[in-house]
Amino acid sequence: MKRFAVKLTAVFFVLLFACTSVFSATVYAVDGESSAENGEAVVNHALVLESDHLSVTERKTIQMKASVTNVDTQPQIFWSSSDESVATVDSNGVVKGVGVGKAVIIAKAYIDGETLRGEFAINVVARSNFLRDFLVNQQVLSYQYSYIDDYYYTNDKEAWQYNFGFGKIYDFVSPYILLEYDYIRVFFTYENKDWMLQMWKGQYGLIFYGGEIGIYNRPHSDDGINEWTFFNCPAEEDWLNMEMTLWHEELNGNWTREFTREYTKYWWCTGFKNGHLRQEEPADELRLTGRITLKDAEMTKLVVDGLKECGFGVSETKDGIGLDQIYTEGNDVYFCWQNISEAESTMAIKVGFGALTTLQMLPILPFILPFVQMFALAALLVSVIL
Repeated sequence: MKRFAVKLTAVFFVLLFACTSVFSATVYAVDGESSAENGEAVVNHALVLESDHLSVTERKTIQMKASVTNVDTQPQIFWSSSDESVATVDSNGVVKGVGVGKAVIIAKAYIDGETLRGEFAINVVARSNFLRDFLVNQQVLSYQYSYIDDYYYTNDKEAWQYNFGFGKIYDFVSPYILLEYDYIRVFFTYENKDWMLQMWKGQYGLIFYGGEIGIYNRPHSDDGINEWTFFNCPAEEDWLNMEMTLWHEELNGNWTREFTREYTKYWWCTGFKNGHLRQEEPADELRLTGRITLKDAEMTKLVVDGLKECGFGVSETKDGIGLDQIYTEGNDVYFCWQNISEAESTMAIKVGFGALTTLQMLPILPFILPFVQMFALAALLVSVIL
């Protein structure tokens, strides 16, 4: 089933992006603006690296280009690779894939007694992957791909989901659209707003698992919070600095780091890996660790109290955080989440509802089959992107 899903989705992508054959260049540059020193204009030079590709197939080559700005004559470029067991580069900037992995292609130039240096990360893959190269530079349904750690993520800065907010009802219906995950929620009131901090981890669609952290708010209300309460995706001034790492327990009991989202501002920090969990409910073979920086001491206390109510314990040291524990340092809350979950098991409901629905639909199945096929194709597409 997994291979079929991947192949079918790949065909869909190829048809969708058949007209796209050239990737936009990725550029690395040193500051090249002019400045003034002692009343005289000082020209700063920049070394710019360009490539039409973000990856190269083993035993294949790609051409990289390098140029120096603010010069009349281009100087000689000296090329090197950070790992020649992964990729090599010759004196003309031709990069050859040697072994699967990631290498940094380095270019240097010397001008006016100054050493200019540029770097370009290149990924060597076993076979060409046009789709991943495309998703590194372009978002599709707000999702992109990172060769670093090999995962997909939401571009939360430009996500269409930003316009729809979030509510408990989404988590209730998610199992019926192939999303099985654990979650925890923290509700609190701060600066006359009701806030919700939520974390998720589990199975997303047919062939992906991953984790998320989201922060939401709304104008304060005394009506309370129920399944139909919706929170808004926050304005940019309410985004929080976060970082997140997803860990997966292997069959031998060892824990493997799947990916790390860098520490920066998010309202929705996500990451999704290709694969399927051995057990979807609960998803305790996944572990989420990270840090959330709150606005001030008041907000930090509210979040910490909320996490304690969820069942988190308190670690005495940052380096000694245990399972389902938190540690506070200033306005930073460090966490390790694995077993706590507010999600209820939906397996019995799904099985009963699914059987009843199938029996009811049998008489009209021939008439709706074409539409089911179209929906299935779209679901596979979303599963791969997620």
